[in-house]
Amino acid sequence: MKKIDFWGRDEHDERLLEEVLRGLKTVTCTPKVWYDKLPTEEKGEIGDELALYTKKGENKGIIILTDIYEIEFGQIKGEIGERIAKGENSTLAQYIDDHIFCWKEPLEREGYDFNDKTIIIVEHFKLVKDLTDCKVDYHIVPMVEAEFIQIHNWLNIHLKRVTEDHNEKYCSVFMDNTFIAFVRFRQEDGVTYIFYKINPKYIELLSTEKDLVLKAEAYAKEVLGAETIILEWNMSYEVPNRG
Repeated sequence: MKKIDFWGRDEHDERLLEEVLRGLKTVTCTPKVWYDKLPTEEKGEIGDELALYTKKGENKGIIILTDIYEIEFGQIKGEIGERIAKGENSTLAQYIDDHIFCWKEPLEREGYDFNDKTIIIVEHFKLVKDLTDCKVDYHIVPMVEAEFIQIHNWLNIHLKRVTEDHNEKYCSVFMDNTFIAFVRFRQEDGVTYIFYKINPKYIELLSTEKDLVLKAEAYAKEVLGAETIILEWNMSYEVPNRG
C-alpha cells in the first residue's frame, strides 16, 4: 500500500496527522517541485488508498484519495480557495499565511522561487480507517519569531530570548490551530526547569493547567532527555522602555 506522512516543525510535531485522524483535515497541498521528488509509493491517483504514518514510522490509519489537481498558488482564492482551506481545517486567509510560512524559505533555500505562479499539487481525501484512539491534545512545537511577537501582545512584555544559549528552548503550545501558551525549557546542572504562560484569552480551553504541565514534562523527557524536572514560577523578562 502507498503511504503518506505530514509536515511538522520537527520530528515530534504531528498536529496535521491528528487533524486527519479526527476527520478535520481532508486536504493536503504540496509544491509541485517537491511532489515530483516524492518516491512512487508516496504518489497516488484518485481512488488509491494511502497508509497514514507518523514521522517515526508508525501506521495510524488509511485514507482514500478523492480528487487531485494542480493549481497556481495565486489562484487559491474564491470558491476553490475556500474549498481547499476548509479541507485544511482553516480559513482562507490563515491557509495563505500558514503556507507562505511553511514553503517560502525552504523553497528559496533550495533555489526555487516562491510566488503566485508556484504550482501546487492539491490532494483531497477521506479517512477510511482509524487505527488509533485520537483525542484533542496539546501540541508542543519549536517557537517561531512571529509567536515571540504574539507573546509580547499577550503580556505587554518582551521575552528575553537568548538564541545562542543552547540550554534554553522556547516552544509554542497549540490546541487545534490555536496558539494557547508558551513553554520555556531551561537545562542546568542536570536539571530541566519548565516555565509556562497561558494566553489569557484561551484559559477556558484548558481542562486543567495540570494537563499542560504533564504534557510539558513528557516533552522534556522525550525530546530533551530530562530526568530531574522542576517547575519554575518566575522567569526573567526584557521589559520594553516606556516613553
